[in-house]
Amino acid sequence: MRGFISFISLLLATRVCSYVVTYNNTCEIYPESLHHDGKDIDDAPSILQAFDICGKDGNVIFTNHTFNVNSVLNTTNLVNCDVSLQGELKFSTNITYWRENVFSVIYQNQSTAWLFGGENVTLRGEGGWINGNGQTWYTWNKNKGNQFGRPISITFFNSTNLLADGLTILQPQFWATLVWQSQNVSLTNFFVNATSDDEWDTTNTDGYDSWRSDNLRIENATITNGDDCIAAKGNTTNLLVRNVTCHGSAGITVGSIGQYPDWPDYVQNVTFDNVHCLGCADGAYIKTWQGVPTDHDSNGDSGGGGGGLVKNVTFSNFDLEHVGLPIQISQCIYSESDSKNCNTSKLQIEDVSWVNFTGTSRYNIAASLYCSDEVPCPGIKFDNVSIQSVNETLGLPLWNTTLQDEVYQCTNLVGQNSSGIPCNHVAPNNYSQTVRENVK
Repeated sequence: MRGFISFISLLLATRVCSYVVTYNNTCEIYPESLHHDGKDIDDAPSILQAFDICGKDGNVIFTNHTFNVNSVLNTTNLVNCDVSLQGELKFSTNITYWRENVFSVIYQNQSTAWLFGGENVTLRGEGGWINGNGQTWYTWNKNKGNQFGRPISITFFNSTNLLADGLTILQPQFWATLVWQSQNVSLTNFFVNATSDDEWDTTNTDGYDSWRSDNLRIENATITNGDDCIAAKGNTTNLLVRNVTCHGSAGITVGSIGQYPDWPDYVQNVTFDNVHCLGCADGAYIKTWQGVPTDHDSNGDSGGGGGGLVKNVTFSNFDLEHVGLPIQISQCIYSESDSKNCNTSKLQIEDVSWVNFTGTSRYNIAASLYCSDEVPCPGIKFDNVSIQSVNETLGLPLWNTTLQDEVYQCTNLVGQNSSGIPCNHVAPNNYSQTVRENVK
């Protein structure tokens, strides 16, 4: 009899709402498929319900199952909430639905499938992961840039004191993550893998982007993708990135910035430290738009003419293997083919250092540092930068060029003679971030 009473007490203390089990302000989520013969029924309503019940001073647990996310998620305004991801969150491949229903993030007319955030929030990957089902998007996209409605997997929005630890994102639809309008946000033990199994690339699959955010940290990350490994976009300040491995990506970047004349971009106090780039198109670079707006560019977007400042940025302890363009400053990103406005940027870059920067380049170009006539760059420094071409390490000549030594291109660097940069070539104003041949 006593056991029966205890069982009844447990039933009274535990409330089941759809497939959310709640107890002591903890919500455990179970997938609809468990009760529908394994069918891919949308679990988004149950997920939203769990956050509605336990999103304030509570805990939300995705149990060790596969959840079908067939519709958009907005789990913002959380307070003192701990989230445990123990299962798989699998986004559907209904491209028409997503393009018509995603949430706008304003920047570059981009959008997201999941808005997540609040105050004093943790998201822990405890054996679980996010599956963006990205292959469908890569094939549909056909290598085009910034297609409207292609969603970011998860956006950390309007957050203060947020930690995402152990987050794994496989096959993101577009960018894996965006930190937007937030402060004191950390991503630790972070893993992203975006790979394609057909002829189309994983274009625009940035691992991490930040915009209009302050006091950020990324530590212990491994990212395999087809675009920026980590990008500090406009008005990112006080960012520390440490212990990162990038595979096949576009490397580590500040930018792109200077896209919007009405939105000045300030990126200050940024450190990228202990980074390993393997087979990346780029290593560590800064990319700004030209000073004259354009209606269309190579990235499927439009813009230019924005001002602002990049100051106090350090790229330190980088190890590069077979990287296309190890170091760059470009002030005409995405409009290189039309170079008539490439000398017009008004966005100031100053006090940027590359320190303990070693490894191999795919071609004979080690660095291309171009600053516009409008805003020459003071305080650009190299300290212990040593780049060799792969051919040089093998004792082989470089093909189709008379320049057998590494090329360091420089233009409009204030104090160039005391910069530590072994400039031996003039940097053209339209030098691309994608290098496919040796400098001749």
